[in-house]
Amino acid sequence: MGSKITASPFPNNIIQTNRFDPTALKLLKFYPAPNVNTGKLVSDYQQASRILLDKDQFSQRIDFVEKTKSIWFGRYSWQNEDQSQQAIGLSGSKILTTVDQELIGNTFIISPNKVNEFRFGHNGFFNSIGTLLAYSQDVNGELNIPGMPSPSPIAWGIPSVSVTSFSGFGDSSEGPYVNNNHTFQWTDNFSWIKGKHSLRFGAEIGRYRYNQIGNQFSRGSLAFGGQATQNPAAPNGTGYGFADYMLGQVREAQAVVGVGFVQFRETSQYYYVDDTWKVRNNLTVNFGLRYENSPPFFDQSGHAISIYYPHPFVTNTGYNITDPSMHPVMVRIGTGDFYQNTLLRFNPAIQVARDGRLGDRLVQTDNLDFAPRLGVAWSPTSRWTMRAGAGVFYAQDTGNPRFDLSRNLAGRRDDISNTNFPDLTVQAPFRNLGSTVQINNPSVLSNQYNRRTPYSTQFMLNTQRQLGNQTVLEVGYMHSISKKLESYRDWNIEPPSPTGSVASRLPYPEFNRIWMVDSHNKANYNSLGLKLERRFSQGLTYLVSYTFSKSMDTASGIRNHGGDTLFPQTSACTMTCEYARSNFDVAHRLVTSLLYQLPVGKGQRFLNTGGVVNAVLGGWQFSTILTMQTGFPITVTTGKDQSNTGIGTDRPNATGATVALPQGQQDPQRFFNTSAFTLEPFGTLGNVGRNTLVGPGIINLDVSTLKDFRVREGHQLEFRFEAFNALNHPNWGIPNTTIVSPGFGTITTTATQMRQMQVALKYIF
Repeated sequence: MGSKITASPFPNNIIQTNRFDPTALKLLKFYPAPNVNTGKLVSDYQQASRILLDKDQFSQRIDFVEKTKSIWFGRYSWQNEDQSQQAIGLSGSKILTTVDQELIGNTFIISPNKVNEFRFGHNGFFNSIGTLLAYSQDVNGELNIPGMPSPSPIAWGIPSVSVTSFSGFGDSSEGPYVNNNHTFQWTDNFSWIKGKHSLRFGAEIGRYRYNQIGNQFSRGSLAFGGQATQNPAAPNGTGYGFADYMLGQVREAQAVVGVGFVQFRETSQYYYVDDTWKVRNNLTVNFGLRYENSPPFFDQSGHAISIYYPHPFVTNTGYNITDPSMHPVMVRIGTGDFYQNTLLRFNPAIQVARDGRLGDRLVQTDNLDFAPRLGVAWSPTSRWTMRAGAGVFYAQDTGNPRFDLSRNLAGRRDDISNTNFPDLTVQAPFRNLGSTVQINNPSVLSNQYNRRTPYSTQFMLNTQRQLGNQTVLEVGYMHSISKKLESYRDWNIEPPSPTGSVASRLPYPEFNRIWMVDSHNKANYNSLGLKLERRFSQGLTYLVSYTFSKSMDTASGIRNHGGDTLFPQTSACTMTCEYARSNFDVAHRLVTSLLYQLPVGKGQRFLNTGGVVNAVLGGWQFSTILTMQTGFPITVTTGKDQSNTGIGTDRPNATGATVALPQGQQDPQRFFNTSAFTLEPFGTLGNVGRNTLVGPGIINLDVSTLKDFRVREGHQLEFRFEAFNALNHPNWGIPNTTIVSPGFGTITTTATQMRQMQVALKYIF
């Protein structure tokens, strides 16, 4: 890298002054030099991904027959797993996990037609996610970058560095995260057969204790985008990101004062009644009703903070709102002093409160989660069966978006350099650094107060036809409509503009971003499935399944998946501008599994003898799993703040050219037609939609063979050989979809591992 830094992309005046930032040079030791000669600054470094995994587990079950009508059972399971994975240079992750489970249950036969089942269980889960350098090297202390102090030893590691047109380096901006969670569940189900009706009644009580520590940007994050070194002849053109890095000209800096901490407590209740009515011998109807009550988490630690909005959602205003009564208020859970037991203060321009205006949980409870169910099964003949069903299903999302509320009290700084006059450097990456405890212009995470529980209404129609005595063909259709789905939306949004700073157009300039988990999203899913299954007979069983489907939504989750966007391009337009194929949508998927036992050896059709022949040739089993599917949708982005909104989620313009390349022309060097996209004019939003590009598909074949060798009575030796990705087929990873990157359109990773083979021996006695 060093010999190429001072090449022609640098303006002459920079070469002459040689104003390289000393801290940036010191940080370069964590950016390894090229080890592959590609002739260009693209894909010139390769490193094997080293993964170490150590796992121990123990399980014990006890059954006790108290009497003929009462049977007890208990189970204890324990598992410990340590995993470390090296990334570029000294970066990487270390994961420590311990799980313990205890379960006790009783089945009590009240009468021949009445049975009661009781279960109590506990699940303990400890998980720690950190870096390879945690507890061993304080890189922040070595660099001494203002505003990025040394974190707790559990968060030690390398600051995250991203450079436009280059691979980033350093540790992820995520973590550390430590979870010490406990779940207690009581369930009771009562079954009563009365005539043609099979009635069931049940209840479940869940008590959840989630203790979590962690945050993003504990080590800090620096982004360099080429703003300071762009060509003067083309002020809106792309600069040279690495030149900005060497000069210490920061495009965006993010860091926190501390880590988030919560002690979530919540008790959920679920009740149901269900009746299966055998109308006729060939017709059965099932109907039921389920009620769910899952209140929001209560933060026993008192650290959670959300936002109170005194008005409806404000779209692109283009100017600062001067009326303080219309500005958002940061509200801390509980009552009393907002800054109790804290080490920071927010800028006095930010309104704060701790007066219970958002209740005792910051999110109101949804008490209307009723879920009806209906199902019908009909067999017109002995070889035909038809099933139909419909129901409403509620989904409680992950706890991370709720944990985000604690991160506000950790004090997140997020400053973006002035586009026209870059003003952030490595030596001063944040504005107003005079105070180490006052947080100015923070980015805030919040939850919608009056949220409804996300739910899905599903319908299914299925037909089965028996072919012969061993084979069944099944065809099914499924449709679902989902509403109140959650994702992020920015409540402090300004319109794109070619002039002026971002802060001058924010409605609430005292904040940077106000990200709210908003339940405004929708989705729908349609699929046609075919399945051909043969039960094990004459040494052969197989299952072939094919699914043709399409899933559409405005967001595929609160946390984004690979190839999708975490935030909308503009929060002022989500229902129409973001509606597209889901990030997890797979148009075609074919999976086959086959198990074949060789008809050779004792008890088989051929060589039905014992002795050496049976020991060598008899008892062999072969199995395969073949998976073929089309690719996942992915989104093309610009990789720079071309809209001048400071969000960095811009999408380019479409040129009108066909995106997909003709069959046979796709390869890792050019997966799609890059000329189909172009940068939008500065100060505008692009017209390319979300998830408009389809990534590479997957073809994978796993094979295995197994044989048992009888040693003596009650003793046998099992031999097993397995090959994963047996064809060693290179399934490509996600292509580079950043338009300003030199590697735009190329693929440098694989989605699956290369062929892996393993041999195992197991002695059974």
